[in-house]
Amino acid sequence: MTKIFNKLLLSATTTLLLANIANAQTTICYKNNLDKPSAIESALLEGGECNGQFNINEMKAKGWNVVDIKVESKKDLLNYTYILSDKKVNKNAQVVKSTEDTVATASSNSFSIKPIGMKIEDIKDNKTTVSVGNLIVGQSGIVVHVYDNTKRMIVSNAKVIETNANESTIEFFPFDDLKQDAIPTAKRTVEVNDILVLNYMYPASLLIAPTQDTFQIVRSNFKYNNFLHSDIFATKLKIDNEPYPTKEIIQKFAIEQNLGTVFIVVDNKVNIVDTKTFKILTSYPINYSDENTTMPFYTRVEKIEESPLSMSFTLFGDSDSKSNYEKYYKKVLGLN
Repeated sequence: MTKIFNKLLLSATTTLLLANIANAQTTICYKNNLDKPSAIESALLEGGECNGQFNINEMKAKGWNVVDIKVESKKDLLNYTYILSDKKVNKNAQVVKSTEDTVATASSNSFSIKPIGMKIEDIKDNKTTVSVGNLIVGQSGIVVHVYDNTKRMIVSNAKVIETNANESTIEFFPFDDLKQDAIPTAKRTVEVNDILVLNYMYPASLLIAPTQDTFQIVRSNFKYNNFLHSDIFATKLKIDNEPYPTKEIIQKFAIEQNLGTVFIVVDNKVNIVDTKTFKILTSYPINYSDENTTMPFYTRVEKIEESPLSMSFTLFGDSDSKSNYEKYYKKVLGLN
């Protein structure tokens, strides 16, 4: 199966945390052109109340709290920007991370929706090793064969199965996202010099949220994601008489819609799930009341009736879990 697309994106990385602060004095301090992350601890911050006189630890000792950090990487140097408040962050406030990018450190794996492209240099046992570390196990992508400057073909799916600080192991599996019996399927397999693109279609997402307020908060905070409205998914469930979407139903729908990620809000977290592997890539905190949650999720589509042949009761056990949003989606994600 072929698919033409114009370019592969390679990107630098940044981090952005978004928080709501009320009735508090804030100040913005920054420090540019640091050669390593650890240098920020002792660096005197410019701007605002810092004014080149205090480092971040000294500002904390003076009663300032960090509520927002932005880190930009430019030409191997780091630029830090802090938003500081003289009051502690309200733990009941809605807080999520924006995922335009994330910055990787040597000690932690990081999530980003930006595509990562690299050339495949070796293949053994349907796997390749790439010299990119700190990826996420379960992170997926595609492999592209380039014929010339205008024609390219997706020849395989790919997923991260092992990773460390220096390198990662990628396993290939069939690309059958665009099934169509009337169109011939190519028999080409992955070859050396093909292009691996991780995070393929990650900005295209499905959002499953318990309430309208939560749905809107997540959409507004993750502004770099293009969310397919949950009404479209609910309409599909209504046509199929499936009011309780299983992992397989969610995954099949997302792949058919060419979505790279599924956002499932449950357990006071925004859980970002890879469509192909259904692994949780990362989670961000969000507070909401579970007293007003609705099943199967927030949607304006009403009365999704269950088919007599539905397997959801067998798969998810007691009827309480079928009516309880939190219990149901924790089981779907394997969080119980």
